[in-house]
Amino acid sequence: MNAHVVDPKTVSCPVVDVLIEEQHGWWKRDVPSGILWSKGVLYNDTWSHVAQRLADGLDAAADVVASADGHFAFVYIGTDWCLAATDRIGSIPISFAAVQGGWVVGSEARRVATAAGCDNINEDAVMALAMAGYTIGAATYYKELSALDPGEWVAFLRNAPPQRQRYYVYAPQPEATGDASTLLTKVLAGVFEKTVASLDGRTVMIPLSAGLDSRLVASGLREMGYAHVRCFSYGQPGNHEAVAARRISEKLDYPWTFLPHTPRQQASTFRSDECNAFVAFADTLQAIPFQQDFYAVGELKRSGFAPPDAVFINGQSGDFITGNHIPKALGKLHKDEDQEVQWRRFLEVVIEKHFDLWSVLKTPDRITRIGALLRQDLIASGVGPDSTLPAFSAFEAIEYKNRQSKYVVAGQRAYEWYGFDWRLPLWDSTFVDFWSRASLSDKVGQRLFSETLRRLDWGGVWGDAYWPRPNITPAWIVLPRLLSKICHAPLGRDSWHRFERQFLAWRMDTVCNYAIAPYLRVATDRRGHRNAISWHVERYLGDKGLDLGGRSLGAA
Repeated sequence: MNAHVVDPKTVSCPVVDVLIEEQHGWWKRDVPSGILWSKGVLYNDTWSHVAQRLADGLDAAADVVASADGHFAFVYIGTDWCLAATDRIGSIPISFAAVQGGWVVGSEARRVATAAGCDNINEDAVMALAMAGYTIGAATYYKELSALDPGEWVAFLRNAPPQRQRYYVYAPQPEATGDASTLLTKVLAGVFEKTVASLDGRTVMIPLSAGLDSRLVASGLREMGYAHVRCFSYGQPGNHEAVAARRISEKLDYPWTFLPHTPRQQASTFRSDECNAFVAFADTLQAIPFQQDFYAVGELKRSGFAPPDAVFINGQSGDFITGNHIPKALGKLHKDEDQEVQWRRFLEVVIEKHFDLWSVLKTPDRITRIGALLRQDLIASGVGPDSTLPAFSAFEAIEYKNRQSKYVVAGQRAYEWYGFDWRLPLWDSTFVDFWSRASLSDKVGQRLFSETLRRLDWGGVWGDAYWPRPNITPAWIVLPRLLSKICHAPLGRDSWHRFERQFLAWRMDTVCNYAIAPYLRVATDRRGHRNAISWHVERYLGDKGLDLGGRSLGAA
């Protein structure tokens, strides 16, 4: 397909209506052959050069997307074709739906769905949302609405159906790498050098906890000599993560601030008009919006601790990529087992790990339906039951393109809402590629990752003095909790955990996410919630007029 040299002001692809505005990080560029809407960062190219290359046609566009290094999404509009693409982790969402005579494309799913008149609810998607908080595969809340998977692009052409192409699939395949720790050290250095080069001297804001990932971000920037860094922590006052984060910040000589959370404050936040507007913006119709950082980021902006041009860098999702989510049940592979036996064992592990937000929903029928959807999604990714890849590869592949991409990575929307830029160094392509080739023994329990970071000791914050000393907040609940635990001792551990989850977790939740629901509602509920996210899911579906079973709340 050849490029057409035209006045960009007159460019309007007759088959696509693009619902994007210059806000929340999106930029519009007029070029001689079309219009480029782009968002995010490229490490190996410029958007102006990308626009020039896209002018050469669809064949060139496919190469542009596959070779791009960064976290991005873009929509290119030519005179008779349009292409929309997202990066390898789907860090910026793109949705599309058919309208009479063409298509509508955009990054805010609700706007796209409204413009296209979507009104047929996808029952399978609602079921997955209720059980896990996100859908499976490209499915969305509406049957008529589609979304790009991580590592995918779609082209819209005149008088032809859309062409979808997946250019990247995360499917870990262990291979020999020599001295893995030395290689990991080189990869880490390269990742942070690349990150620093993209910052232009701007202030970096790090949500710092006491774990491996955000500590790596903070110490990695210090190792690179980048001094324009500020750290913050949030949650209930006195929580052990914040206490350790303060010590780490002081050692690294970075300014640090704490943003206290209380159940009352978070409940008020979740009910506020601004939070509701944020949810509408962040709702991909594929997962519940990630609201945990919303209040803290807003306070940082209002107080001025975060400068207007600040770049937020969190530790997502180091724990997943480096192996910490691999269940022990998949660690031992039974190659002599029947394929279907292995598949059932795999499904049991996945459903127990990710589709367990409400015990009442785990009926045989729903479990069978979820299993069929997972099988279909894995086959489409090339890591289904017939694949020769190990079981843990399939497990990580399914979490990568569903939970991580749709829910965890989508946490960047809170930064964008308040006008801030962001980076994701622990989702860098070289970092992800390294761990996709790592052995199971190096990944389980983050063994290689943890040992390497302790050996490097960047910033001097990896010694025993900087690890948290777990505590329970608020302090007043320690004694009642202890007495309750003693009383439950004769009943067994499971009984105690059920009691703690139902009656104490609401008040002990460090970041007060449980405040989305009133305490008495949680304490008297008997449907078997798993954690605070369970209640966020109920609120999400309830706002759409549905109960957890997908039934209309207005039905008799």
